[in-house]
Amino acid sequence: MSLARIAVARPVGTGMLFLSVIVLGYISVQRLSVDLMPSVDFPRISITTRYEGVAPQEMENLITRPVEQAVSTIEGLERIEAVSSEGLSRVSLRFMWGVNLDQVLNDVRTMLDRIRNRLPEEAEAPTVWKFNLSDYPVAYLGLSGGGDIRRLRYLAEETLGRRLERVKGGGGGRGPRGTGSRDPGAAGCQTPGVAGH
Repeated sequence: MSLARIAVARPVGTGMLFLSVIVLGYISVQRLSVDLMPSVDFPRISITTRYEGVAPQEMENLITRPVEQAVSTIEGLERIEAVSSEGLSRVSLRFMWGVNLDQVLNDVRTMLDRIRNRLPEEAEAPTVWKFNLSDYPVAYLGLSGGGDIRRLRYLAEETLGRRLERVKGGGGGRGPRGTGSRDPGAAGCQTPGVAGH
C-alpha cells in the first residue's frame, strides 16, 4: 500500500501528523537562539616572528622553514601558509573543524619551545595567537566634513562615541578610536577609522 493511499484512507491520522509537525516546528523555531556574532572557534593559528633588518630570503631560511617543520607534525593540521618579508615571518596554520583548539595551541607552543635554540638569538620569540572573531569590531564608522578637524574629532569621540557606548550589548572595553587627516587639496577633512565596539 502506497503512502498516498494511506493518507487518503486515514485523513484524520494524516491531519494529526501534519499538525504535530507544524506545532513541533513552531516550538523549535521559538526556542532557537539567534546571535548576531555567534561564538565560533575558527581552527586557525598564526605564528609571527620578528627579526629586524633581515632580508626576506634569510627570514625564510633562518625562521620560517624551521617553524614550518616544527609544527607540521601536529595532529589535525590541514594546511600551512607562510609569508616571509623583511624582518617578519608569518606562518598560518589551518586545522580541521572539530579539533580542540586549546590543546592544539599548547602543542604549537611546545613545538616552538623545542626549536627556540635553533632560531637566531637576536630574533624575537615567536608570538602565537588563535583567530577569534570577537577580536574584531562589528562595524567601522567614518565621519567627514568641512571645517576644523579638532571639532570633527570631538564630535566623533564625545557625541557619537558616547552614544555608541550606550547601545545595549555594545561598548565592551575599548571606546571609539579616531585618526584624523586633512587633504591639503580638499576643502574638507575626514576622520576615517572611528570605531566603537
